[in-house]
Parts: sequence; C-alpha cells; structure tokens
Amino acid sequence: MDRKNPVVGSRRKPAVTASVAVACLLFISWRAWTKEGPEPVPEVRIDLSPLGLPGNFFSASDESSSTIIGYRFVVWLNSDEVAVGFNTSPNSRVAPDRKVDGSARLLVFSVDGKLKAKRDIAYLADGYGELVAEGEATAGPRGTLLFRIQSVNLDKEGAHESKSGLLLLDANLRDIARIDRFLEQTTFVDHALVFQEGFTLGQSRTYDVLDGSEPLQARRWLQDWPIDARDRKFGEHGLAYMVCQQELRPNEYVSTGVVYAGAKQRCKMLAESEDRSIWEISLKDGETAVIVGILADGSVLGQINGNEKGNNAGQLVVWKKDKTIELLPWIPRNDCGTVQSATTDMSRYAAFATCDERDSGRWIVFDRRSPTPLVNRRFPKNGRAALSPDGLHYATFESGELRIYSLPQLH
Repeated sequence: MDRKNPVVGSRRKPAVTASVAVACLLFISWRAWTKEGPEPVPEVRIDLSPLGLPGNFFSASDESSSTIIGYRFVVWLNSDEVAVGFNTSPNSRVAPDRKVDGSARLLVFSVDGKLKAKRDIAYLADGYGELVAEGEATAGPRGTLLFRIQSVNLDKEGAHESKSGLLLLDANLRDIARIDRFLEQTTFVDHALVFQEGFTLGQSRTYDVLDGSEPLQARRWLQDWPIDARDRKFGEHGLAYMVCQQELRPNEYVSTGVVYAGAKQRCKMLAESEDRSIWEISLKDGETAVIVGILADGSVLGQINGNEKGNNAGQLVVWKKDKTIELLPWIPRNDCGTVQSATTDMSRYAAFATCDERDSGRWIVFDRRSPTPLVNRRFPKNGRAALSPDGLHYATFESGELRIYSLPQLH
C-alpha cells in the first residue's frame, strides 16, 4: 500500500500509530478480499422491459463517445426511494439525414420494488456529427433528482451551438426548477448546486451556491485562486483546492498555470472556510491528489496518487483540520477507480474498480471501519450502481433489470 506520512505538522503519536495500523491491516487483507467470492443475491429484481427499456439496451459492451446523447443511471433520492432512467430513443440515426429526437424514461421505485412514479422527458439527443457526452442524472439538493441536459443546436447560420442546463425533479418526478446555466459541481454532503457567474479566464471568479429542495442562493463566493490552483471543490460551508509547484529547472520549483509533462511536483491541499481561515496539508514530493469532496465537519476527502510503480489506485484519505490524515480502505493497487457514491458521513462508500479494456470491472462497497469490503463483485461496465444514503442498500441497473441488495446494519 501507499506509505504516506500520516501526520503533517503534528506531533500526535497516537494518530501516527492509528494510521500505520490501518495501513498494515489494509496490506494484510489485500490478498483475501481480491479473491472471487459468491455473487450476492438481490432482494428485489425488476424486469424493466415491460416498462419501456429497449431490448438491445445492454447488448453493446462498448460505451465509447458517440454523436447521440443517451441516458443510463440509477440514483437514490433518499434511503427509501430509488430512480432509474434510460433513453427509449435510438442510439444512432436510422438514416444519415434523419436526426434523433431524444426521449428519456424515468422511473421511481420504493426500496421494496413498488413503482411510485413514471415520466418521459424529451431532449435534444442529436449531436449533428459532433462527439457528445453521455446524459447524466445525479442526486440533487435535499432528496431531489438532478437531470442534466446537454445538447447541440444549430444556430441561424447552421453552426453548432452547445447548451447546458438542468432539471430538478421531486420524488414524484414533478418539476421543481429548470436552470439554464452550466453546472460547475454539486457539494458532497447536501448536493447543493454550484455555478460560476459568467465566464473568465482570470483567477478572480464568483460562484453561486444554491441549496434546498426548491433551490435558493445559499451563499456567494468571491474567490481569488492562486495561479497554480487545481481541482477546486466546494462544500456547504467552505472550499478546498490543490496547489502544485513544478520543477522546471534543477531544484527550482515555480508556480505556474501550465502543467508540464514529466515535471516533478510539490503539492499541498488547502481548505478555506466561510470566515476565510485556511488550513493546509503538504503532500510528499511527486504526489498529486484529487479532491473528492468536503465532509460536514470540514474535513476533506481526497485520493492521493504517487509515483509508486504498480500502484494505479493511489490511496483514499481524509485530511483533517488538526492536520492528521486518516487512511481509508480502498481498491486493489493494480486497479483504477474513484468514489462512485457514499453516505454523507463517509461511513460507507462504493467504487467501480478497473484499469483495462474488458467489459467488466468490480463493484466494491466499503465500510470505513473495516479493512475488508462488504461487497466485492464482478460488475459490467455498461451497468450502473449506487449506494443508498443510509448505507443499508445498494441498487444496480444491469442486464435489463433494476436490482436492490441489502447490506448489514451499521454498528
């Protein structure tokens, strides 16, 4: 496993001991939990073909970018209701001169499998020959469904014009709001919406944070980013970002807005609260990191990537205000993956792990207090999966079905 400094700027020996102990447990258990185990049995299985799922929806294993926008998702609205969505419109033109008119079907089920709501949403699916990203839907603020709309239009001169917006829907799939702005990100805990005001290439930027089931502006951030700021993430009451200096000449590290391939780096994570107080943690030379999100107590969840040969996974960590670092159980070192979904307190979280071109990877569900996963199963790349907000279930959208699985109680 990664041998990171578990404490930066602190002399608290117990924290060092605890982190090292966790690292040892992770190393010892690594071989055991990478072995194949029995496939879990779902409590609920719902065939979605009678509800409109096209018969060939899961026939293709390759999900490379195309010129037609399609949707496939499973999202928990709360611990008792889960939404699944897919496009019923074609994934390609039936003729070169006939554009595709998109239609997405959204379904909401209770945790015991009862259909509670159904809705079709028309959208502009055709990219007019341009490569487009897959349609996206995620958890929105306070139990809403965020249905993201990306489209390509033709303007009056026939040129391609990209547009972006989002729909917020309640648990009955009724409109709460439509916002025709580019969504910068959502926060980790409450899934509040973050938008940049206007567009600028400068370092001074303004952000609006909208929260609530009927989203209202909760705060506005006026932020002067350092020139070498990377991977900016917002929380409900603060923000965090990475800064990285690069060695452009021997033993001379400089801050620059350009990332140079092959240059050695010295990075640190900075967290800033609403009162503008800042705390920071330095990474080891050569390490970089991705900020996953900011937790309710102001701690920062991150994924450190080092230069250790054969370690594709990096290390999942929680950086804390007292400048200690908690190492979290994570995917095997030879795999690639990120946090896919999690409980708001990060007591449980899930990842899809793969690094190759095969049609499947592994869906892995972790409990923060256990070095071995709760679930470690083969999972198709063209499927989708999500952990419930209370960590007691996970749902998958695979092989033409919605499946809901139970997990053991939290202790």
